[in-house]
Amino acid sequence: CCITGFIYPIVVHMVWSEDGRFSAKRTTRLFGGCGMIDWAGSGVVHLTGGIAALIACIFVGPRTYRFGRHARHLQQQSQVFQTLGVLLLWVGWYGF
Repeated sequence: CCITGFIYPIVVHMVWSEDGRFSAKRTTRLFGGCGMIDWAGSGVVHLTGGIAALIACIFVGPRTYRFGRHARHLQQQSQVFQTLGVLLLWVGWYGF
């Protein structure tokens, strides 16, 4: 909700708008001296998602008791759910 409603529109404006900071259509005051051309919107989507995931990983931090002297062995996960997850990802990728 926060990313979709507040962060994504700002990033989209900066790239897609003619007067946006990252727009290739601007002629002056470009970020880094060059603009960004985003074909079909995938660059903006993956940039926003990747930065949000990086910030979330930094905020959450590493798993406790995963490494070191006090490491715990993780139990085997369900092979049925693993197979179901792979099949759902395949269907999603092919359907998209």
